[in-house]
Amino acid sequence: MKRKSVTKFTALALTAAMSMGLLAGCGNGGGNDGSGSGQDSTQGTQQQSQQGSDQETPNQGGDSNANTPSVDKFDESATAASNGINLPELDTLSITVNAPVSNLSAEGTRFQQLWQEKMEAYLGCKLDITWVTKPWNDYRETEKTLLQVLDIRDVTTSTIGQAINEYGEEGVILNLADYTDYMVYYPEYMADTNGGEHFAKNEDGSMYYFMDGFYNPNNIQGAQSMTAFAYRFDILQENGWQPATNLDEFTQLCADIYAKKDELGLDYVIANNSMDFFRGFAGIFHTWECAYYNGSEWVFGPIEDNFRDMLRYLNSLWEAGYIDIEYSTAGGNDNNEKATNGKVAIVPTLWSGMAATWNKAMKDVNPDTTMEWGLAYLPDGPDGTAWKWGSRQDGKSLNQGMGIFINAETEHPEYVVAMIDYQYSDQMVNWLNWGIEGETYTVNADGTRTYVDEIMNDESPATKSAEYGLMASSVCRSGIPFVPLDNDAMTLLSSQPEPWWSESRGYYEGKYWIETSVNGGPDSVSPYDRPPVMYLSPEEQAMRAQLNWGGVCTKMLLTYADKFIMGEYDIDDDAKWAEYVNAVKSQTDEDFDSILEMMNEKTVK
Repeated sequence: MKRKSVTKFTALALTAAMSMGLLAGCGNGGGNDGSGSGQDSTQGTQQQSQQGSDQETPNQGGDSNANTPSVDKFDESATAASNGINLPELDTLSITVNAPVSNLSAEGTRFQQLWQEKMEAYLGCKLDITWVTKPWNDYRETEKTLLQVLDIRDVTTSTIGQAINEYGEEGVILNLADYTDYMVYYPEYMADTNGGEHFAKNEDGSMYYFMDGFYNPNNIQGAQSMTAFAYRFDILQENGWQPATNLDEFTQLCADIYAKKDELGLDYVIANNSMDFFRGFAGIFHTWECAYYNGSEWVFGPIEDNFRDMLRYLNSLWEAGYIDIEYSTAGGNDNNEKATNGKVAIVPTLWSGMAATWNKAMKDVNPDTTMEWGLAYLPDGPDGTAWKWGSRQDGKSLNQGMGIFINAETEHPEYVVAMIDYQYSDQMVNWLNWGIEGETYTVNADGTRTYVDEIMNDESPATKSAEYGLMASSVCRSGIPFVPLDNDAMTLLSSQPEPWWSESRGYYEGKYWIETSVNGGPDSVSPYDRPPVMYLSPEEQAMRAQLNWGGVCTKMLLTYADKFIMGEYDIDDDAKWAEYVNAVKSQTDEDFDSILEMMNEKTVK
């Protein structure tokens, strides 16, 4: 069979294509690690690279936009006073805000101006804000240093999670628990989050930052990575095959493709895509790559029997010759080139948007290519439906890794707390994610919303929406970052349509965030995305971090895992497995087992 393929695909071309879609498809993860007041997680969309230096820009708050916006249907004309909040009389609230700038600055945009107008109306005073901003990456590099020297503005965006608590305990950051009388909306996010108020507060009831929020009105429990396998749909359809629904089918499909690989022009059946290879299979075997909650207790996944079973299965694929021999050494661009040049047929480790990016890149090089990559949910494993990583939470939820804190010495803490609390209101979340009906979005006959044609027909809808100051794509973050993201708006702007397959629907087009929820179903939500809360001291948090991904045990895990997969070490050799387990455990400063015992003892039952 002779087929057209991309003969050369440069890293530069792929990078350009990915910047249009893949990176915009990330967002605030739905899971949490359950540990008291902090998870050091990073939103994919926040990995910005805008260049620039510190900017101090006074905004004299009394000047309204000349074109007064129409009143949106979500605007119930709420004010702090109408919400029962008693604020002292004040003409102008003057504050300094320290915040990162995403790819596009919100300053001067339509909806940043609207944010100020709405906020002034809510508080009943003028706002005089001096914004101190830095590009995202620069901001993160200097954030801890500024805290250490106590260079703290009235309001500061934080990306360091539970590290904030140390400064709260020292009295330099406002204890928000003392100002709950000035909150109306944030408590809704606290109550709805898995773990409730325990999640948002420390063991003594204190809380030192407003956590990053997320609004998922239609309860789509999708994820953004490691939740689907990518297949060459053209090969499957031409040969009467289909994606696998279980591991037996997957093994057989690999064998069928391997038998015809020369005819199909393939070098290998399976390739990695710049991730640790086993990560694409861990959920299938109901385990994970670090310490995680398994539904009843905290365990360390890489030493579980299920993890060993997974490595045993991967070794069987390796021994059969299905896996690219460079799976553990090739870089991301090398693997992307293999996918777009038709050298492999299955990629089990990839992010949302990657299949769409490959397809676009191939079409750009050769519009007549017949190659097509598509996605299917993970095959069922030995214990049933595969678990997916990072499932969105229903309704309103909080993410511990980022948020906003207030200087304990700010002059009018009541006003500042009420101001930030208002950012969690349905009105503000709607305005800054969607905008105004008829101006930036319209309502379809079925009640769903879409952005206006000027946005949706643009080459980059995410960037176009950001020019308004809308923040659903995270290309721009208006207000004081972080106003909660709306899942429906984010998915519409940032998630690319991609080819999908399911047993019930066959081949169709869908979006990763949605289809991983629909096709995975409720049983796909892993217990490590819904753990109970742990209350840990800073010292205990440091102990626990040794068992996190990237902790001291990870290097030993990676050293042994590849050797087991490639057969250098016999996965069925109990003595070698015991050697591996002991090697992993030996990496921690404290006794390994005592760390797990501590985590379970500190868990809120």
